[in-house]
Amino acid sequence: MKLYPDDWRIRLCGAAGCLAGGTIALFVIKPMFELPLWIGGLAFVALIGIGIVLGQFIGSRLFPPSSGGPSAG
Repeated sequence: MKLYPDDWRIRLCGAAGCLAGGTIALFVIKPMFELPLWIGGLAFVALIGIGIVLGQFIGSRLFPPSSGGPSAG
């Protein structure tokens, strides 16, 4: 019995991208702290979203689905 999805590597890359986007938002982009609160929050959420999308894109390129093997059904 398998307890994890088949695309766990891609999901893990998306989580790493989320972490990287949040880190960049907090520690690298200084103007985000100088912006009004609601714009800074939107910028933070946008960078996390971009990190997730880029992480999943890179993960799908690094770990493509296998083209052979036994059938699932």
